[in-house]
Amino acid sequence: MARRATVLLLAVALLGVATAEIKLQSVERKINLASQFARITETLKVKNNGDLAVDRATVCHAKQTTGSVAFQKVTQVLASKYKLKISPVTLAGAPAEAVCWEVVLKEPVAAGQATTLELFTVYSGVQTAYPAQVSQGEQQLMLFIDNLYVLSPYQVSTQTTEVQLPNARVESYTNDEKPVAKAESKIKYGKYDLIKPWTLKPLRVHFENDKAFKEVVTCVREIEVSHWGNIYVEESYELKNGGANHTGAFSRLKYAHTYNGKGNSFQDLKARLPPSAHSLYYVDLIGNISTSTVRKTTAETSLDFKTRYPLQGGWKVDFKIGYSVNLKGFLGVLKGGKRRLSMDFNSPLEGVLVKDLIVRIVLPEGAKDITAALPYAGIERTSDIKYTYLDVAGRPVIVLHMTDVVPEHSAPVHIDYNFAAFSVLREPLMLITAFAAMFLMAIVYNHMDFTIAKTDKWQASQEADKLATTMQEANQAMEAQDAVLDALAKLVSSVHGPEDAEAISKDKTLLESNFTVQENKVKALVSSLASAAPKAGERVSALQDRLRALQLRYIKLLVDRCDLVRKGATGSEASKKLSPISVGLQEGRTELAAAVEGFFAPY
Repeated sequence: MARRATVLLLAVALLGVATAEIKLQSVERKINLASQFARITETLKVKNNGDLAVDRATVCHAKQTTGSVAFQKVTQVLASKYKLKISPVTLAGAPAEAVCWEVVLKEPVAAGQATTLELFTVYSGVQTAYPAQVSQGEQQLMLFIDNLYVLSPYQVSTQTTEVQLPNARVESYTNDEKPVAKAESKIKYGKYDLIKPWTLKPLRVHFENDKAFKEVVTCVREIEVSHWGNIYVEESYELKNGGANHTGAFSRLKYAHTYNGKGNSFQDLKARLPPSAHSLYYVDLIGNISTSTVRKTTAETSLDFKTRYPLQGGWKVDFKIGYSVNLKGFLGVLKGGKRRLSMDFNSPLEGVLVKDLIVRIVLPEGAKDITAALPYAGIERTSDIKYTYLDVAGRPVIVLHMTDVVPEHSAPVHIDYNFAAFSVLREPLMLITAFAAMFLMAIVYNHMDFTIAKTDKWQASQEADKLATTMQEANQAMEAQDAVLDALAKLVSSVHGPEDAEAISKDKTLLESNFTVQENKVKALVSSLASAAPKAGERVSALQDRLRALQLRYIKLLVDRCDLVRKGATGSEASKKLSPISVGLQEGRTELAAAVEGFFAPY
């Protein structure tokens, strides 16, 4: 196996000033290998022995054959810690393996003074499985190679190095550079005094790492914004066990009955989602996977789930998780009316390395003047268009791409855009217009005649429909006249004295007018039936004549009652005297109603 230089090389130098004027008074290196990553924290106390203030620094590390620097942060410790800006730089006299960055200090270091710098770096892929293959249940061993000393162009007064391991099992480690001591899961080197510039001394640790190497080969996160109140998130994963490859047979029975001896395999995953997350799902190509549990707190929504099968070393699995969150807390309005969307950039899966992360942020159709504030320099941005239901021009998509994403990449992405308030009504208006047009077309269609040849049968059908319509209208007019007769009967009963006889004149005139209007309708319909159905017209005319006769009799009854009460008869005396006439009229109405119903029933 090729020797891999994974060292973090730190140097602090004043550009344009001789290197002898800078000295590292103390260096503390802490290498944490308790997971699949190598997290290295280095604290340097830098003294300026020159005559001029130092306002720049240089940070270096060695080129590596495998693995890479996934995350790096440099801070200057003053009253508090300040993150410093870095940019690539080339140092004269540096080894060919060195890769350096220039750091701009928050506060310059005056001549004769000192400052403290902290560099935190996360490496991915620097722990190599050794051996490369293990059988089921066998623990994996990892090999880590680094430089024991800080590789610096300056003399280092004192240095210590501490290596934190996952557990106490260590196959071998570099122990020929005294002093060195191992205690449980820690190996301590130093302190070492007066280290020369660019000193190289390999640090090699061969140890057991029982942690899961959860490696997401590809992750595509699609975040779709709807101004109707929701943000829809769907994440597609291709997950791999990045540890030592599995060799030999796999026994499901042995796996199920083995406690704490499953080797480097894993099945459990955890996703930390926003506290407002709802409508969660977890599926793969086969369908829904039920091995999941959701717990809600005020701080987060925790999704604990298992893969469909345990992942041995080198095995892969594909799945999707999805959820929705409310707009509140994620979408706001800036001064000037611009909208700001703030969403986490990284995957919510806990403790995973994402080799290839794609974040697709789908904005609503009509969004414009789009700007993005990206938290890391390594993020590539492109644009796309997505078409969904009722889209015309498509929805703008911001596509963000980054490789080697580690849990430390946890900053949010901010997307600013303009979106007219009326635009949210565009789709409902389109639906309303579409349905209105559909109903209008149906109405027009029903009123159009598509008959090619008008046969006798068709003519007869048309005449029958027309006759039925005429008969229904005549029936309605006669029912209206019967209602007038009923009102006349009630008007007759309401006359009890001379004052009533005088008061009903207006009501009597109105009822007579209403009856005449309906009678004229019937006569017009009878005229239209003269040629099409003369017999039916004669029957309708006869029924109308009977209605008119009844109406005239009711008018006469009303006049007679008024005359009686004017001559001094009481209401009860008038009713008794006119009772035979009233009974006869009611019997006549009953007979006429039966005749009308019997005649018009077929229509």
